[in-house]
Amino acid sequence: MRRYLLLLLILLGASAGSAQQQGTITFRSETNFVEVHAIVTDRTGAFVRGLTADDFEVYEGGRLQKPSVFSYIDLPVERPFTPANASGPIEPDVRETTRTFDGRIYILLMDDLHTTVTRTALVRDTASKFIERYFGTNDLAAVVYTSARQEAGQELTSNRKLLIDAVNRFQGMKLPSTGQEKLAVHLQQSLNDQLGQSAEDGTSQPIRTNEGLQKAQQTRDPLDAERAFNARRSMQALENVANWMADVQGRRKALLFFSEGLDYDIYQPFDIAPEGNTIIQEAQEATAAAQRANVNIYGVDPRGLSQFGEMIDINDKSDYPQLDFGTFRGALNELKLAQESLISLATETGGLAIVNSGDVVGGLGRIVLDNSRYYVLGYYSDTKNWKSKFLKIEVKAKRPGLAVRARKGFLPPDPKKLAKAREAEVKAGTSPALKAALSKPVPVGDLPARVFAAPFRGTGSTASVLLALEIDGPSLKFEQKDGRYNESLGVSIVAVDEKAKVQGGDRQTFNLKLMPQTYERLRTTGVRMLSRLPLPPGRYQIRVGASESTGGTIATVPIDVEVPDFSKVPFALSGVALTSSTADRLVTANQDPELQTMFSTPPVVTRSFGRMETLTSYVEVYDSSKDAHAIAVTTSVQDAATGRSVFQTEDRRVVQASSKPEGQGIRTDIPLRDLNPGTYVLHVQATSTAGARTATRDILFDVK
Repeated sequence: MRRYLLLLLILLGASAGSAQQQGTITFRSETNFVEVHAIVTDRTGAFVRGLTADDFEVYEGGRLQKPSVFSYIDLPVERPFTPANASGPIEPDVRETTRTFDGRIYILLMDDLHTTVTRTALVRDTASKFIERYFGTNDLAAVVYTSARQEAGQELTSNRKLLIDAVNRFQGMKLPSTGQEKLAVHLQQSLNDQLGQSAEDGTSQPIRTNEGLQKAQQTRDPLDAERAFNARRSMQALENVANWMADVQGRRKALLFFSEGLDYDIYQPFDIAPEGNTIIQEAQEATAAAQRANVNIYGVDPRGLSQFGEMIDINDKSDYPQLDFGTFRGALNELKLAQESLISLATETGGLAIVNSGDVVGGLGRIVLDNSRYYVLGYYSDTKNWKSKFLKIEVKAKRPGLAVRARKGFLPPDPKKLAKAREAEVKAGTSPALKAALSKPVPVGDLPARVFAAPFRGTGSTASVLLALEIDGPSLKFEQKDGRYNESLGVSIVAVDEKAKVQGGDRQTFNLKLMPQTYERLRTTGVRMLSRLPLPPGRYQIRVGASESTGGTIATVPIDVEVPDFSKVPFALSGVALTSSTADRLVTANQDPELQTMFSTPPVVTRSFGRMETLTSYVEVYDSSKDAHAIAVTTSVQDAATGRSVFQTEDRRVVQASSKPEGQGIRTDIPLRDLNPGTYVLHVQATSTAGARTATRDILFDVK
């Protein structure tokens, strides 16, 4: 307990002294508007509903504040839909911003630097179960590694498969414990001393003297420098994630820190642990960044209660019982020290620490409840009291017997840095509002929009990714002039790979000058834009931003795309493009020349169709076999509720032997007149007689 309180004091004191980073903590434009999330529980630990603003008192730096904003948040966990006869949910191939984002935000920070390699499978299983059991379709999550393995992580997404794939790339690489390393050095020194004594008097008994004890107590950890380096990297990763999330405002942000805790003893004297002060400073800055960005840290020790069973087998192997290393007592002290770092980070940021738990996965459910039910209190802070120092926040419940958990305070933003940021926006060529929105890790939905992306084979190993954007017509604000209706749309597209490197993009401007009859049609339907991006194989998040000039509204839509190396995959399907007999109702600002030969109408982004429409799908089959063989492509439609097949057709083709195999384009028309309203699965399956290869694609769509 003494060490725990000391570390809390260190973190609190550090928050007051750190003024390194800037960042607003509000969901309003005013930088002095402070938002506090409060979780209220009774004596039994149960969450308390039904409170009003009058039931709270908020203090900043000991001064009572008057909240101008109060609300109670209760977010449902929207479970993913699993069609009948399917092994799991089908990830949608379209992303949209037709509603305000109202889910939870999770960052899974995987501390591979402080997880034992033998617990790799345990961490993977725990994090995967969190995604499978608790992650809703209305949520966003990202996976980040403390070792900075960017290619292993995953940007914020709602795609459960991509998140689980990123978690399954986790590999623990924690160093052996300090006690183990010191014990090894001590035993070697003792052996050397015994050998020396044996050479002098013919005995080989252990030498136990006060001088020997003092020498043993001064044993250094040979991995001290590397251990300290890893501790600093973990704290820097926490700080970087918190700073990254600073622009996400108006909602609770949970950082799940999967870690066995820091294993560097900051309480040892400088000559034994010289990096202690540096690690304390890094912990201070990480905590300050999380408090400033209103990020709640949840320390998750995946070992649960298993570590106690492991320590039972530890026997005293040293020559001196007074020593800690090599004993159960020493291992227990190391465990407490590591877990204190998790507990302190959680306490100071309004989160929880799941340590010594017999049900780690069940404990993760508490995190979901924390981020689903809470009270929001907002007030305007007096900037005269800022002075670049940490401001303590205390939230109290007036009713007796109630406990409140909230962040402990915040570090005000630097006014000079804010001014420089505004100047940079003014000088930027792109719309400042759109540029700011594209830099945010979450979608912005002021302008209702939908985005679809599908990879096709390009030149060599480079793929050609078809991208389509649709914007609802009623959201556009036209100006009438000289008998025409005028509106300007700006679209920016950025493709970022798994290493956070920009690999491609596009920028288009559409100046709409419509005649009255075209305007009347567009305002009830919408506008469509098409683009092609040449991208090398890899995982991408394509961020699409749109802004309309008349009303000043914007939208950003991130969509995740996995681009195969079609030049090396033996047998594969492209993405599936859809169109319908009513696709021309939307004004298409440009056309895609590569699809025009297959579609009489442009590809559509919507996945909702009327019964009087005919749905048309297009997919390409890529087959590397140079021998003569046959392929068969079956296109079917199943009722998602019952699994019953309502449509099926097959396209069989004989492929001649060739030194340069070509792709096969498959177009299928699907009349919808006989389908009842509901949700359906479009299933495309291609098979080849060359090697009995198979490839499939599934798309969900609705019939109105």
